[in-house]
Amino acid sequence: MRVLVLALTALLLGACVQTRVAGYVDPAYRGGAAIRSIAVAAQTPRLAEREALESAAVAELTANGVHAVRMIDLVPPTRPGGPAAEAAAIRTAGVRAVLRIAVDQRARVTRYIPPTYVGDPFWPYGGFGPYGGYWYGRPAFAGPVAGGGWVDEPAARYEARLQEAGNGTVIWTGEATARGN
Repeated sequence: MRVLVLALTALLLGACVQTRVAGYVDPAYRGGAAIRSIAVAAQTPRLAEREALESAAVAELTANGVHAVRMIDLVPPTRPGGPAAEAAAIRTAGVRAVLRIAVDQRARVTRYIPPTYVGDPFWPYGGFGPYGGYWYGRPAFAGPVAGGGWVDEPAARYEARLQEAGNGTVIWTGEATARGN
C-alpha cells in the first residue's frame, strides 16, 4: 500500500512546478494486501486532458510495478457509456481498484515580477575617461537588468480517489493544488 500511495503522490507531483498534495489512507487498508491492478479514470469533459491524465497515471503506476489500464481504453468515448458499461468493463479487465482523478478547479493566476536593478560597480570611481578621471554625469544605477512584467501561470486543483472495483469502497483519497506549467 505504501508503494501505491507514493506512486500516486509522485503522479500528482510529476508535471507541476509548485504542488501541494494531501492524502489519506483508510485505516482498514493500512498494511493490507498490495493492490497490483488498477483502472485509471479521469473525470473531465475535455478529451485531450482525459487522455493526458490517464496516460500519465498509467505510466507512473506501471513504473512502480502496478498493472494499470486507462478507462478510456476500456470504455471508449465513441461507444455508449455510463455506470453499467463502466462496471462491466472493470469486471472484464479484472482490476482490483479504480483510481478516479477529477479536475476540481482551473484558473490562470497573474502575478507581477518587479524588475531587478543592479548598481553600477564603477560609480563613483568610473572608468578611465578623457582625462584619466571618471565619467561625469554617469547615473548611479545601470538600469533594469532583468524582469519587470506580468506573468500568467495556470493553476488547478485535482481530487483523486482510489476505490475498490467491486463495491466502490474508498481506499485512499487525496487532493493536489498545482501552479505552473
